[in-house]
Amino acid sequence: MHSLTMKKKTVGDSRVEIARLMRPQDSNFSGNVHGGVLLGLMDEVAYLCATRYAESYCVTAAVDHVDFQSPVRVGDLVTLRAAVNLVGTSSMVVGISIVAEDPQNPGSSRRTNRSFITMVAVDDTGRPRPVPTLLYETAEDEKWRCESQLRKDLRRHYNEQIEAGTCEMG
Repeated sequence: MHSLTMKKKTVGDSRVEIARLMRPQDSNFSGNVHGGVLLGLMDEVAYLCATRYAESYCVTAAVDHVDFQSPVRVGDLVTLRAAVNLVGTSSMVVGISIVAEDPQNPGSSRRTNRSFITMVAVDDTGRPRPVPTLLYETAEDEKWRCESQLRKDLRRHYNEQIEAGTCEMG
């Protein structure tokens, strides 16, 4: 049995925060930050979060959900906050929140994005390996667990319907 299977960690043990200044090379044709730049940062913070939690190399298995709620502008300071919301045997659902602010205008912070990325811990041969049990400390941790489990169940149901060919337009 792998040593991490008996180990327990809290949601707090997984928390990671990174901040980046959005520069002109990050912009799209409208002058806002390109969504792909933000997706790359989300994948980076999900990797850091999952790797810290699993104490192992982790790979991206799925980008379950991404909300683009408001534009990020060149010159904004973007802060990405991530935490493990749910674990399986080797997988982890990482919840990510992005907040942008104009550093010249204190109090201007706004949530711009929310995402959920599934990461899988792998061993040196690239095979999935066990991750620690996740302990929920707060009501908010439990809320995120519940929402992540719901998304996982809905995705499983969707995939079963697609594979079975039972999806009909009506």
